Parts: sequence; C-alpha cells; structure tokens
Amino acid sequence: MRVGIEKLDGIHPCVEDEPPPRSLLLNLFLADADRNEDIYLAEIAKAEAGEPDVVIGNHAVWAIMSTAKVVLERMLPVEQHANGTEPLRTEISLSAAKQLILDWLAVKQRWHAEHREDKDSAAPAPVRSYPN
Repeated sequence: MRVGIEKLDGIHPCVEDEPPPRSLLLNLFLADADRNEDIYLAEIAKAEAGEPDVVIGNHAVWAIMSTAKVVLERMLPVEQHANGTEPLRTEISLSAAKQLILDWLAVKQRWHAEHREDKDSAAPAPVRSYPN
C-alpha cells in the first residue's frame, strides 16, 4: 500500500493503490492516527505481544486488533446501529497497519521538510513601520 498526501485545508493521508471502500477505511484509519501515531503504534505493540481485545478509535473507524490482524470498522451514529445498518469493514495484518502508520509518518516528515525549504528560500517580508 502506497501512502501519499492529499492537500485539503491542511494535509491528509491518502492510500493511493487500494480500491474503495477499502481505501476509504485505510485513509480514515490513518486520519484517526494522525498526530496520535505513538498511541496507535503502542496499541499495535500490545496486540503483537498477545494482549486480547485491543481496540482503538478516534473519530471515524474502530481498529479492532488481535494477534493476527486488524479489523477496521467504520464508526456509525447510534441511530444507524439501532436500525441494523452494517458498518463498512476491512482487514489488514498487524504488520501492515504498523507499516501504514510508519509510512504516513515518513511522508509527513518529507512533506514538511520540503515545505520548510520553500519558506526558507522565500523572500523576507518587508518590515514596515507605522506612525504612532
């Protein structure tokens, strides 16, 4: 799975080589993990160590982990659960989930480094003085 950046009012993860709805769930998983990567990696480590029933979610998907896999399940509003709506689901291995997060961290770091260089090479803003 290849992770890229989608620029919409900030930067967001974009898994570029998976079909929908799997790509949606993977993108939402990374969006949920964004800025919480250390917490998600720690939860993956717990599952890898054999801890049962490791579950983490933020805003969009539940990551339900076992020693063998991660089930990504779209979070649904209460009323949709009540009427029997089945959430979207997909599965990935623990190692794939971990690698996705590490790839996202690397993509973000590279993007920020490239854009920091753009700012550094930009002409300095003029200094203006205003009369008191």
